Amino acid sequence: MTFSKPIDLLVACRACGIENLIDGYTPELPAVCSQCRERLIDRDLMESHQEIKCGDCGMVLLLPKTTEVTAGESTCRCGSPNLFLQATPTLPLLAETAEALKNEDAGPVNDDFDWCRPAGNEDISGDYNDIFDNDPGF
Repeated sequence: MTFSKPIDLLVACRACGIENLIDGYTPELPAVCSQCRERLIDRDLMESHQEIKCGDCGMVLLLPKTTEVTAGESTCRCGSPNLFLQATPTLPLLAETAEALKNEDAGPVNDDFDWCRPAGNEDISGDYNDIFDNDPGF
């Protein structure tokens, strides 16, 4: 299943509170915080955040429920006060559906995998520059 229309998304991270702007977001793309690298969109977001959509530019805001949004006074980044509050955020459910469809054929998940760090069995000894000095390609 492909979600054809990308949206501009502003989402506040639950872990560190940083607001992340994601241009061209679609639910099948992973969204991680630019500050702490925590996952931004999952089902738990429905409990802590509210979803606001701009009626003019289509931007979606996922902000903590404590954030005050006043109809007619609060504005989008495009300057429009035409904001609509969703009763329940829908984006986490779309992302969950997209993830489930993507993982149907992916096979087992390795929980020990960390895409930010090299594998634990690599022996990197000495100075970091030695990696480049001992390059067999030269």
